[in-house]
Amino acid sequence: MMTESATDLRVLMITQELAANSSNLSVAHLWARELAPLVSRLHVVAASTGDVTLPDNVVVHSLGKHCGRGRAARWSTLLARCHELIGGREVDGVLAHMVPAYALAAAPWCLPRRIPLVLWYTSHGVTGALRAASRVSSAVVTASHGSFPLQSERAFVVGHGIDVHRLAEVLPRPESGGPAAIGVAGRITPFKGLMTVVESIGVLRDRGSPVDLHVAGVPFYPSDHAYLADVHNCVRDLGLVGSIHFRGAVPGSAMVDFYSDLDLFVAWRQEPALDKTGLEALASGTLLVTNNPAYRESLGLFGNDFLVESSPQALADGIGQALALHPNLKLAAIKQLRTDVIERHSAGRLAARLVEVFVALREHQQPPFPSALVA
Repeated sequence: MMTESATDLRVLMITQELAANSSNLSVAHLWARELAPLVSRLHVVAASTGDVTLPDNVVVHSLGKHCGRGRAARWSTLLARCHELIGGREVDGVLAHMVPAYALAAAPWCLPRRIPLVLWYTSHGVTGALRAASRVSSAVVTASHGSFPLQSERAFVVGHGIDVHRLAEVLPRPESGGPAAIGVAGRITPFKGLMTVVESIGVLRDRGSPVDLHVAGVPFYPSDHAYLADVHNCVRDLGLVGSIHFRGAVPGSAMVDFYSDLDLFVAWRQEPALDKTGLEALASGTLLVTNNPAYRESLGLFGNDFLVESSPQALADGIGQALALHPNLKLAAIKQLRTDVIERHSAGRLAARLVEVFVALREHQQPPFPSALVA
């Protein structure tokens, strides 16, 4: 339960991008919007900024990536802001969002002043920077069991934070009479398994199942661009050019329409971690099929129905079975799963939990949330 002392908290959030319509990180703007009413002052340092609509108690500090500033200049500015805000005791806690280096940048000012430093990290990647950031952070928070890849007694599960108010109401999807619309979303990169999804569409087509795949997302790193070129080659080799639709970078504000046009969403990863896109699909009333065991808790009793093995054939089987569900059973599953996601993973709930983490750490107590330790 959040205490009254939470209202006097001053928090610094460090993130890669702050823009309401970002196609990759609109969640940072959402979290800032939900966190602001729960604290007295929120400073957001962002490498890049765009359209921002936030309460008056939010102060935005841009590092200038969107203006072409180089990495060295941005890092120098970040350290200057840490010196000003943390060193000057203008904040009572620091939240480093997804980037371990941000926690490492803040640590030299946080540690001697005993200012709580919290790292949010939900992914499978393990680097030296992540190991170091985990050691210097007061706490690590993550979306689910299995979403933080290190064994740390200071890592806690707090749920994800998605914009449940923006997502569509549960409505039965009208029968279009055309191919079933399957969707994937997120950064195009090997660990998100787009190639496997494309191959599963080929399997379904070979079985005589009319399905189309809609891809929302773009590559980021050079290796991602090379991977996308391989995916395009695979699409041509399988004769699926007319069945795979690359939608590019879809702004966060347009994702509701993307999900609502789908018959099914696929959430695929090489390693487990709870992606927000699958949760958004469920909250919008769109069923998903996934190979990602991080979704097991969210799927509950439907885990055996929508959780599949990591192969094109198994994914094709799962998609086919989900599409063939009786309409009444499908609607019952949608309603139950949507309710669970809204209760567990709303942005407002996450913001309140982040405040509780800072309050507990400020009072030298352990955050009141489950440990993320994996047996």
